[in-house]
Amino acid sequence: MYHLVYVSQAARSMDKAELEAILVPSRAANTRLGITGLLVYRYSSDTDSGHFIQVLEGERSSVRALYDKIVRDPRHHTKIVLGEGEMPARMFAEWSMGFKNVDDTLFATLPGHARLGTASFDPAQFQNSNRSALDLLKFFYEAP
Repeated sequence: MYHLVYVSQAARSMDKAELEAILVPSRAANTRLGITGLLVYRYSSDTDSGHFIQVLEGERSSVRALYDKIVRDPRHHTKIVLGEGEMPARMFAEWSMGFKNVDDTLFATLPGHARLGTASFDPAQFQNSNRSALDLLKFFYEAP
């Protein structure tokens, strides 16, 4: 099973309706393509900006084709791949695209150095450790 984890910055902050406009067609397409994963969005009032972190899982060719489409999407920029590669099994098998809109309360409970959406977030720390990026997503997946 192949996976890819990336972060990006939203071109502008997004409300619930705009996020739904991304999720509904994406879930249908991901189901057709056999892709599962998790998308986390965080709005930071400190910087008045939104950020995404997403993991995609599936056949390598399908995941890479979808990521190539994501790279061209003007709704976000500064896309950075944190990790990718083979894994023994899906982590998010039941979600064609799980979604978490993270608020500051949940975000404050985040372990370690991950501060997605803040000035102190350093993607390079994750690029050297695919496990760190996956652990961050697993944290959101298991959060209430």
